[in-house]
Order: sequence, then C-alpha cells, then structure tokens
Amino acid sequence: MKRKVQTITLVLVAVFGILSCSKNKGANPDNENGGNRSLTGKLLYTFTGNVYQLDLQTNRQSTYFTFNTYGFNSWDMGLDRQFRLTSEREAGVFDVAKITLIRNSDGTIADEFDYVSPKGVDTDVKALLSPDNKKVLYSPTFDNGIVITDLDGKVLTHLEAVNTETGPMAFGISDEVRWLPGNRIVFTLNERYIFRSDPPYTDLTLVKEMPYTVWGNLRANKQGTQLAMMVSNHIYVMDVDGNDLRQVTESSGGEIQADFSPDGKHLLVAKKIGPTFFYWNLAIIPNDGRVYNMDSDEEVIVIQPEGEEILPAVDGPTFWVE
Repeated sequence: MKRKVQTITLVLVAVFGILSCSKNKGANPDNENGGNRSLTGKLLYTFTGNVYQLDLQTNRQSTYFTFNTYGFNSWDMGLDRQFRLTSEREAGVFDVAKITLIRNSDGTIADEFDYVSPKGVDTDVKALLSPDNKKVLYSPTFDNGIVITDLDGKVLTHLEAVNTETGPMAFGISDEVRWLPGNRIVFTLNERYIFRSDPPYTDLTLVKEMPYTVWGNLRANKQGTQLAMMVSNHIYVMDVDGNDLRQVTESSGGEIQADFSPDGKHLLVAKKIGPTFFYWNLAIIPNDGRVYNMDSDEEVIVIQPEGEEILPAVDGPTFWVE
C-alpha cells in the first residue's frame, strides 16, 4: 500500500553550546601519454588500504595515501580539497569513533577527536566534512538518526525522525545523507523518500518519493544542482529539486554509483565486476542527458592507467577533483 507523506515536520533535538579488460580504454589516441585532453582534474579511488590518484591529462597513477584497514570506516574529501576526513574504530574501544581531519598539502593532522554519538552506540560510521570545513556529518543509524558535530565532537544538530501521518518515521542503516553547498543536506528515509534541509535544519523539503525496490548511493554535483544515484542497478541523474529524473547508463551487468566532474559535465561511473558488487571498475561518460551503454558505446572512457595491464579495482570512496 502506498504511503503518503501528509505533513513533513522534523523531530529535532538541538544541542547548542553535525579485473577486467575493455576495448574502449581510457585514452585519447592523440595523446602520447595515454591521457585525455578533453578531461581535466584528478580521480581518487580506494582499494584495500590504498587511495590512488590518476591525472586525467597524463593517465598516470600514483598513490595518494594509505591506511590501515583494521578498524577503518571510511574517508571523505573536502569540497575545496584542502582537507580530508577519516573515521576509524579504535582497537578495544566500543563506544566512540575516532575522527581525524588531515591537511592534503602535507598529510599533517589538523584536528582530531573522539565522536560520541548521542546514544553512545555508534562506532562504525561514515563521517563527511562540511563544505565550509567546520562541521562533520555522520551517516544515519537507527539509534541516532542524522548527527552533525563541530570539529571538537560537540553535537550541534540531531535529526532523529520525520513525522508522517502514520507517526514518526525513524532512520535506518540503509539511509544516506550528503552535504550540499551552503551546508545544506540531502538524505534518504525508509528506502522510499529523498528529503532536503537547510541550516538550521528545522524544516524539510520532500525532494522525491522513489517507487523503486533497489536504489541509493546518492552523489551531488559541486554546484548543488543535480543528484546522481543508482536505480535498479543503473545510474540515474535528476535535478536537486526532484525534477527530470532520467536514466543515463545501461549495460549487461550493472553500475553502482557515479561522481560528478568538478564542472558537472561528466560522470565517473563505478561499473560492476563479476556477479557481485564488492569490487568495481571506473569509466567516464558525458553528463548530457543521454543513455550510454557501458559495454559498447565509444563515448565511454574506461579508466586504465598507463602501464597497467588490468583495470584498477575499487572497493571504497571515489572522487573527481580539480
């Protein structure tokens, strides 16, 4: 039975004082280094304790940083690329997550704190750095919902549930949240809805009801005007207000997620490897509203660094930075 959201209000607690080969490899034939002159910036991608950087102009891969996979939750890149943020579970500690802010220029620690969730039970959390580099947003959980803290770990905003005509609807571990420019947030609820909220997060806007059984992995462009997501194992793009939802990939396998290029004109697509979604390869397509066949369309640029015989496998966060 289809549920309708009659009144959208926020239950708000504010604490003052959040391996494969391909025929269309990632090289422009007129570039002797195997790069692509039409694409700029760098790709960052994660695999088993290593984060790699690929310069799109030269198609050369290098190691960006490494991490100990034991207890490591995830990492995030700041919007202006000054900092990255990591979240870890410390050995023998079961009630806090260690959050570290790192300067990308030299790898030094700019800030570090233990995140104690409002109900003290979340350690396996993703932490996302705000666009202004001053706040941290945590992935939703059933016990704590969505939380925003400052860089000392002090809880600034705690979004516990959304009131509907059938009563409060709590967040679950399958729900997602993302920053938008201006420290706005966009999040999913109950595997059915996408909402948006602006500071101070006391009001909500229903972006879209999603009548699909399989969807998620939201990403926003740097301009804050579009969202990309996986729907039924392929990539869809829509305006941030929920309009113009359209499919942009198709294939015999499936796609998992897509990051926008810095100018929003291309998509870095994570392509499924084999029968599972545990690992994936990367490919680039134009973000022009067309549907691209990831198996055969010549416009699809499959990422394969210079000197590498196989396509890089990815199992964690990916970013396209300037």
